[in-house]
Amino acid sequence: MKNSVNRMIACIFVAVCLVASPAIASAENADQAYRKARDNYHALQNSSRKQMYREQWERVYSQFESVHERFPKSKRGADALYMCGKTTAGLYTISRIKLDAERAVALFEQMAGTYPDSSLADDALLQAGELLENALDNKQRAYIIYDRLVKNFPSGDMVNKARARLTAIAGYAPPPEMTAVEKVARKADRSSVSPSATPADAAGGGSLTAVRYWSNPGYTRIVLDVSNEARFSTHYLVPDPKEGNHPRIYIDIENTGLDERLREPTIVDDGLLRQIRTGLPQSDKVRVVLDLDSIGDYKVFPLNDPWRIVIDIAGDKVPELKNREAEITALPDSAGDAIARVLKDTPKGQQPLHIPKVAASTSLRRIVVDAGHGGKDPGAVGPNGILEKDVTLKLARALSAELTRQIGCEVILTRNGDVYLPLEERTAIANKVGADLFVSLHANANHNRKAYGTETYYLNFSKNDKAAAVAARENGTSLKQVSDLELILFDLMANAKINESSRLATEIQEGLVQGLSKKYKDIRDLGVRQGPFYVLLGATMPSVLVETAFISHPREEKRLTNSAFQKSAAESIARAIKNYAVNNKLIAAN
Repeated sequence: MKNSVNRMIACIFVAVCLVASPAIASAENADQAYRKARDNYHALQNSSRKQMYREQWERVYSQFESVHERFPKSKRGADALYMCGKTTAGLYTISRIKLDAERAVALFEQMAGTYPDSSLADDALLQAGELLENALDNKQRAYIIYDRLVKNFPSGDMVNKARARLTAIAGYAPPPEMTAVEKVARKADRSSVSPSATPADAAGGGSLTAVRYWSNPGYTRIVLDVSNEARFSTHYLVPDPKEGNHPRIYIDIENTGLDERLREPTIVDDGLLRQIRTGLPQSDKVRVVLDLDSIGDYKVFPLNDPWRIVIDIAGDKVPELKNREAEITALPDSAGDAIARVLKDTPKGQQPLHIPKVAASTSLRRIVVDAGHGGKDPGAVGPNGILEKDVTLKLARALSAELTRQIGCEVILTRNGDVYLPLEERTAIANKVGADLFVSLHANANHNRKAYGTETYYLNFSKNDKAAAVAARENGTSLKQVSDLELILFDLMANAKINESSRLATEIQEGLVQGLSKKYKDIRDLGVRQGPFYVLLGATMPSVLVETAFISHPREEKRLTNSAFQKSAAESIARAIKNYAVNNKLIAAN
């Protein structure tokens, strides 16, 4: 009997160990993976040379991201997500690209929201607030974040710092929420006032709700968000040196009111655009004035869903980011030698983040790769629930690595995480950084699940209903709005580099089909097409949109999620871009 009891106890002990061991092993694996990522992060922090390379930051980011994705419910999962934000914030201190700061803010907010019980949640909110306040100059949103920290983490070790910041930027506190009684009173007040006294109401509820911009001394894009579609007119005032007047552009928007928050001027002072002013020359008309330091050319066009007006301004001088070689040459000898030493120590296959070393005969220096969709915009959804935004991000990362390896140029991703970017912001990034090529990656979709294949687009009039349908899906618009957009393209064609874009699209389409056909069956060549795509509008460099495969087709959906297929596609596209560069004498043949 005693032996039976012992055997039973032994069996129970073994069973408990078998059940517990996966959890123990999982915890050990999480700790081990996190420590490895953390060690690489510290190695990056201790090397000023490594910090010069975006690839180094992205490698560390990917390691922390992997820990978070594999162990989302563990303490290390929370720690890793926090470090994703910290790594991205560190990248911003080197790149000074505001998109990097915005990504870091989104990651910190995600971490605090997902892991409110983590001891790092209040640290994450404090860093998000500091980035908003200092890097992005969005003090109102920073105030909201600090206030959230104080209210949600009153016992946290960051609460005193947050309170200090709330005091410092108290003037940016949002107005308090109205009570139900106040809302009724406000409504009664409005109903008793004549329509002419309330500009927004006079415009049928339409108003200018936001002014956004992306800028540098050689290029600036301004976007005016208007709640309703409205007629507008554009005017240019020539400079008058005798009167001390600078050049100005102003846009009058009919039947539109002005949001109270926009009455104060927006100071830019980027060397091209001095400030943005708004006013009401009439009760039902908004005027937006752009005070300029200089101007080379400008284009104005509307976009739909949501309706907004886009103004692209080109300066009369070359963007600074295009002249890194000249900048190095112009530096004092000691500074030039120091930078030369950094360039000499470039790790194999990587290029500096800020000052890439490029041969004198090379004019292909910087490529922007755009992962389609993201954040609240999932893109197309496959039959098994795969999201286009996830597939395109992995493709973009793979293409970035291949372009660096095969060509050695600098590669900038419009997004390196699951964040939402308006379509107009994507080409604005490419224009702002002085990119030489812009490649937007997508996964196609069709109501017919049997449709499959690869096709590449460049900006032009849609020549058939199929191309128009693809443009409508990627733009998030209707077919009628695509037709209306074609009228706008007349004014944009001169600077859109259509011929170069056509050659680039042809090279990529042929290279992608040939490269994938060597490893996969049933690769259908759907050819090169033309279409009015919002994401390509206003690009000042050759630009294309690649529909890699149909996520709506079960076989191609499965391929799109396969890392080997992603790598093959990236290799093929990079090789095609290299061929394009060689054929157009952008880089040497060898």
